[in-house]
Amino acid sequence: MHTISKADSAVGYEIRRHRRQAGLTQKDVAARIGVTGAQFHRYETGATRITMSRLIAIAAALNMRPDTLLAAASTAEAELRLAPSNVSQEIIDLVQMFASIEPQHRSALVAVARMISSSPQQHPRPEAVVGGQQGAADMLQASDMKIAA
Repeated sequence: MHTISKADSAVGYEIRRHRRQAGLTQKDVAARIGVTGAQFHRYETGATRITMSRLIAIAAALNMRPDTLLAAASTAEAELRLAPSNVSQEIIDLVQMFASIEPQHRSALVAVARMISSSPQQHPRPEAVVGGQQGAADMLQASDMKIAA
């Protein structure tokens, strides 16, 4: 018996999500790919690893590309490599969101984080951090971002 990896679980989750979106049951897809409903259930839960040929068959049964399912596994494995065991999911989510922010807005966000996370003696005022033209709050407002009060 194999240990369920995060990648196996992520692929199974994506299969389940796409199957449900297509309005199909586990038995429907199982019949299309030539396995039992119980075996297909094990694929969806990650309890059984899916071979590449089976993944291609599942993707075809769901009328989608196999790489869509593999992307979930790739993301799951990357998170494991990047995240030490003491890093919470919240921190991982924060880093991913930060990476998606346009570079010109990042400095304002960093300034706000510094301002609310430390004492005034540890870091310069937000105006100095974001270039001296505007405070961090003004910079965020100018970039159409809202600060929750």
